[in-house]
Amino acid sequence: MYVKRASDNEIVALSTEQSADYPEFISNNDPGLLRFMQQNIPAYELANKELSHSKKLQHSDAELARVLEDLVELLTASGTIKFTELPMAAQMKLLNRKTLRHDMKTLNLLDEDADDSIMP
Repeated sequence: MYVKRASDNEIVALSTEQSADYPEFISNNDPGLLRFMQQNIPAYELANKELSHSKKLQHSDAELARVLEDLVELLTASGTIKFTELPMAAQMKLLNRKTLRHDMKTLNLLDEDADDSIMP
């Protein structure tokens, strides 16, 4: 990391490239760099970034679960596999999710077109 310093020798700006404005290279664990980053990158931004990644991962997991359910449905419907060939824990989880989706659909909590068909 290349830094620009003020007259009091404190870091005032950072760059990934060396230039006339950023002549000095310092390591990523330099105490002055760490202090500058703590003062200039609010903790809430870091927390929100982590939260955002966590939410994205959770959403991706939910989508992937639905894809796997559809895949199992296709493979069993085509006779490629038998539902009973799956491990008992997988059978129970798939049946539980299918029941939950059915119950939600019955209560009109799900858009019928959105969750009743195989994902595109």
